[in-house]
Amino acid sequence: MKYYKCYTESHEGMEGHFFCEVDNGIITRQINAFGDNLYWATPEAENNEEYFYTDQPEFEPTDSDLEITEEEFKKLWDKANAL
Repeated sequence: MKYYKCYTESHEGMEGHFFCEVDNGIITRQINAFGDNLYWATPEAENNEEYFYTDQPEFEPTDSDLEITEEEFKKLWDKANAL
């Protein structure tokens, strides 16, 4: 597994980050973070229907995407699931 942090914008234009867990090039879990608002999704479920699991699960990191640790992702995942 690899974990990434990418720039994204909310539906309202607020800047934030997209975090994802990637297994063999496929996103398995994701988090959209805009300030204190965290929206998680998996292929099976999400905590907000506006931020559903990606329709493009293949992930190829770009130069602007930052690889993060599993611990960083897990901490944010746990926080998102506690909301």
